[in-house]
Amino acid sequence: MRYYRIPPAEAGGLFKSNLWASKRRRLDLNNPPTAVGGIQEYCSRVCRSGLNNPPTTVGGIQRISKQALGYFFSLVIFTALAVLSGCAKPQAAENQTAAAPAAKVENAVKESELATIKLSPQAEARLGVTTAPVAMERVAQTRTFAGEIVLPPDRTTSMAAPVNGTLAADSPLLAVGAFVRKGQPLYRLTPFLAPERDLRVQIEREVVNAQTRVEAARVRHTRVEQLLRDGAASEKAVQQAREEMDLAGNDLKAARERLERYEKAPVNADVAVTITAPRDGVIQKVLANPGQTVASGSPLFEVVNLSSVWIRVPLYVGDLRLIDRRQTARVHALNDAPGAPSRPARPINAPPTANPANDTADLYFELANSDGSLRPGQKMGVTLAERVSEESLVVPWSAVLHDAYGGAWVYENTAPQQYARRRVEVRRVVNSLAVLARGPAVGAKVVTAGAAEIFGTEFGTGK
Repeated sequence: MRYYRIPPAEAGGLFKSNLWASKRRRLDLNNPPTAVGGIQEYCSRVCRSGLNNPPTTVGGIQRISKQALGYFFSLVIFTALAVLSGCAKPQAAENQTAAAPAAKVENAVKESELATIKLSPQAEARLGVTTAPVAMERVAQTRTFAGEIVLPPDRTTSMAAPVNGTLAADSPLLAVGAFVRKGQPLYRLTPFLAPERDLRVQIEREVVNAQTRVEAARVRHTRVEQLLRDGAASEKAVQQAREEMDLAGNDLKAARERLERYEKAPVNADVAVTITAPRDGVIQKVLANPGQTVASGSPLFEVVNLSSVWIRVPLYVGDLRLIDRRQTARVHALNDAPGAPSRPARPINAPPTANPANDTADLYFELANSDGSLRPGQKMGVTLAERVSEESLVVPWSAVLHDAYGGAWVYENTAPQQYARRRVEVRRVVNSLAVLARGPAVGAKVVTAGAAEIFGTEFGTGK
């Protein structure tokens, strides 16, 4: 290790430089900068002090470096404080601005202090006000799904031509969508005639043969009656002769009628087949037109009976265990408001179907469609009951009113001829009952008929 001797003059200068730096540091620490500009001025003073009193030795240089490092850290701390103080002031101003309310409501009316409507007995009777108590009932939880109207497999009947022939229509042209009754004539089918040179000759021959049989039967009947008078015949023989004469007379009558029809329409007389509607329903398809030649067994038209239809409800397979499949479903339009009329649909055992692409399985229900308003393929809303039920406040749905802001209210009968408006929160509507999340106490009487008139009386629009 080597040692260097510092001259006294240099040592004194170094001591004075260190002493000046210590004083300068204490002075600056006692008066720290408070802003970014002050920090810059502080740095300038430190730099000028170092330039005015430069270190004269290696040790002095090291100490000055340590001092500069300390000044650097002080600069970083002061900068952070300045930034935080600069941000805190605008934020405080914003908090003060946000704390000031944008609007102030004065003389607000509490819901417990709403107006009470008092009606005279005559007015109450004229409005037809009726009440019902608020009840606590066990109501099944429900879910609403989308369903599709489908045709039952046994509701479609197809008619085919019984023989080869040509179609004709006595009634107006059959059209798809037309409603028909069972037994209503729709087509007339004229079969192709068997080879015959002259059909008239054959019909006239049948008439002559029938006349001959009638004459022979009449002669036989006269002879047997004479034998009966002479005692040579029995009553039974006379009866048989009379029956033969009657049968021969019927054959003659039929032959003459056939001849008359032939004279009116020589081609299709006696051979036209009438095609009638097999059941009440709607024509779904028309597969042949009048004037067309059809073969035996060719389809002519289809009739579908829409008096009752099925509705198919696809459910996610994970929800099947949650649904009570024995309960009756409620069918309604997709855009119906809560409480709107709905149709009951009973569950049925239908062929199982599912859709693996959508992870759904189908439930089927049957519902009446006597008015024919439901059509195959139509989408409907279906409300199904779950297996889980709960006790909830319920009131008749007719008791619930809505104001202009969507709030739900009921009128409670607090005293004879006195009614007060109470806010309710409707969770859902099940059939004709509104399930409430909150509302009047159990047993309180609410208005079910005449509530709209009382509402108008409260706001000055009633009579």
